Formats: sequence, C-alpha cells, structure tokens
Amino acid sequence: MTERSPFTRSSRDGPAFRTLLHPAVPRPRPTAENLLRVQRIRWNDDLLVVAAAGEIDLATAGQLEQTLRGRLPAATVLDLREVGFLGVAGLRVIESAAARARAERRRTGVVADARPVLRLLQLFGADTHIPVYRHLDHAILEVPNS
Repeated sequence: MTERSPFTRSSRDGPAFRTLLHPAVPRPRPTAENLLRVQRIRWNDDLLVVAAAGEIDLATAGQLEQTLRGRLPAATVLDLREVGFLGVAGLRVIESAAARARAERRRTGVVADARPVLRLLQLFGADTHIPVYRHLDHAILEVPNS
C-alpha cells in the first residue's frame, strides 16, 4: 500500500508528492460490544433508566434493541449523554421502542446533550413525539409523571 504525503516544494500544476512505501498492517475491526455499552438501571418499581455509551449505528443498534425488549416498567428513560454518534438505525430503534411504549400506555423519554445526537432527533422530528431532556434528573422527575 502506498501513502502520499505532500512534499515541501510545489510545481505550477500543484503540490508535488513523494510516495512512501510501508507495509499495511491490518487493524482488527472493533466488535459491537466495544463500540456500544448499554446498561439497565432499575431506578424504582415504575422507572427504568437505560444508559448507553459509545456509538449507536447499524452495527450496534441491535444491542440497544435487545435491551429495550421484554417487560418494561411504566416509565423508561433512555440516557444518551455518553453517546457520541447516533445513526438512523439507532433512531429507528428508539422510535419503535417509544411507539411500543405508547401502545402499551407506558411513558418514555430521552436524555441527550451531544450535538450529533440532538441534531438527528430534531432532523427526523423524533423530538416532537418523544420528550427529550438535557439532564437526567429532569427526565427522572418528569417522565414517570407525564
């Protein structure tokens, strides 16, 4: 594999490049478990906090989906404050979990403060039907009572 780096001199056609040769060392692909950590925290009998840390994308959305399945209490808060990237696959998991909660007459909310996460929630309009909070303590107080 060759790598090009800019040379200090340039010509009239643009910068001149010199080619550096070195063997390509394959890097192991990170597993979904290394990209996303999800934890269920039973706050009380009626409230579950699901805390996620890492990236929620096509490779890791299934992990979040597994966590949001099964019997859930009356209220669930999804804490995304430690999520640096939220992809469309992750958004679909969140929206389907919220839709299921509405159908089962449960309440749900999302806590997020990272710009990429908030931007996707706003861009697709998820924040219009899923309450989004900036602080976990606000969500814990408001979601069970909404």
